[in-house]
Amino acid sequence: MVAADVEMSDTPAKTVAPAAEKVASAPPTAESILAEVKRNVTTIDKAVSGKDMRLLSRVLRGTTRVRNSISPSVLATLIRSHAMESDAKKEALATLATLPAPASTSDADNSMDVGTDGASDSPATSCSPESGAYLLILAVMLTVDARKGASDATAAVRLVDALVAHLSSLNRRTLDALTARAFFFYARVHELAGSHAGIRSQLLVAYRSATLRRDVATQATVLNALLRNYISFRLYDQADKLLSRAPFPETRSNNQLARHLYYVARVKAVQLDYSESLTCLQQAARKAPQKGALGFRTHVAVMAIVVQLLTGDIPDRSTFRVPEAPMRAALEPYLRLTAAVRVGDMSAFVETVEQFGATFDADGTRSLIGRLRHNVLKTGLRKLSASYSRISLADVAERLLLPSAAEAEAVVAKAIRDGVTEATIDHEGGWMRSTDAGDVYGGPEPSDAYHTRVTFCLNIYNEAVRALRFADGAAEEESVEALRARLKEEQELAQAIADGEVDDEEDGDDF
Repeated sequence: MVAADVEMSDTPAKTVAPAAEKVASAPPTAESILAEVKRNVTTIDKAVSGKDMRLLSRVLRGTTRVRNSISPSVLATLIRSHAMESDAKKEALATLATLPAPASTSDADNSMDVGTDGASDSPATSCSPESGAYLLILAVMLTVDARKGASDATAAVRLVDALVAHLSSLNRRTLDALTARAFFFYARVHELAGSHAGIRSQLLVAYRSATLRRDVATQATVLNALLRNYISFRLYDQADKLLSRAPFPETRSNNQLARHLYYVARVKAVQLDYSESLTCLQQAARKAPQKGALGFRTHVAVMAIVVQLLTGDIPDRSTFRVPEAPMRAALEPYLRLTAAVRVGDMSAFVETVEQFGATFDADGTRSLIGRLRHNVLKTGLRKLSASYSRISLADVAERLLLPSAAEAEAVVAKAIRDGVTEATIDHEGGWMRSTDAGDVYGGPEPSDAYHTRVTFCLNIYNEAVRALRFADGAAEEESVEALRARLKEEQELAQAIADGEVDDEEDGDDF
């Protein structure tokens, strides 16, 4: 399976003073949530009229808090009064009527419903497509949160299908951000319902339309949804073709870029391009929010650990020492896997794979972990070669959990050919003889390297001493020539004075 999508907010976490923690932790009332959603609707209308999409982005960034607090009855009241008539509106009202209200706000909602019964049949006071789409997206979120399984996602599928059809019929640039969010939940809801195999054509059409309309937000969201769809069905060749023909837009949010890098890393890892995959995973970890999005960061860390092991490196211990307890628990199987690969313990490797096989299947790393068996064999064989000067192939097969001595002989022969170990095979006797490396310091190479380093240091010292004791040669020659010229002039002047050729009053007749 593919990692579950997580709402990654771009807003930085605000520090709350200790005195205000109790106030901030108090659950919001239904009246405050209703007032906040109405303010958001007013802000959306203001953003549409003023062509200022920054206000709309600000409203969308605060969707998570509203999603966790609003009740279905309050949202239904807002949809009746602010959403334009459409099939999506009817489907949303029918779906919200079946959702249970949260226990914390049920009493307040009942009191509010009494005062809003008369407004249930009143015409919409605001028919802005943007504000209506915002409220319908909230309805989709509540429907997804209220589901208990794939069978309960049918209502969410009908609602999100109607919403996407409604938004696709409108060609307004002010709807781009909302359309992107709608397509995100379109792909997510169908995945939860198990019907995501049949939405690829719709996603491809949406990507083409977004590209022609220069809708960057929808283009990035739909491209990531397509990659996720292909990866979930292990269609890596189609995902690679899509990546080669559909470039990711440059002007996009960091959240979509982080998701895109993660999906690219998954494709590259399957195609044995481990270095590129590891680079994409490191960039995805940097682009992801450092606070929040715990599920996404966990899946990125898991994939980075597996890919790093496939490259032959061992992850640092600090990779598994994360402050979040759920993330530490998720990385525990991979810590044991790393320990088995590091020491070349095939029995520990097999035991770890069998014990946490369900976890590896859920993370989608089972096939990649299967490739680590060759790394464990190489490490274990290298340790056996260093520990024993001669060992039977039957013992090698027993240590490395190989089925027979013949297969152990094949593994040893391949390791010798690849340069993993220096040994010879005695086929007749069934032995593996390690080749003595000899005295490393007995040859001329260590002394030559040491001589080169000493010579380099002595040359630097001699040059520094010469620079301190002697001045620049050109400057010295110039100063000597100037000194000689000055002395010559002084001698000529002294000789002229002695002969009486210089007289201070010589030019007095001119005055």
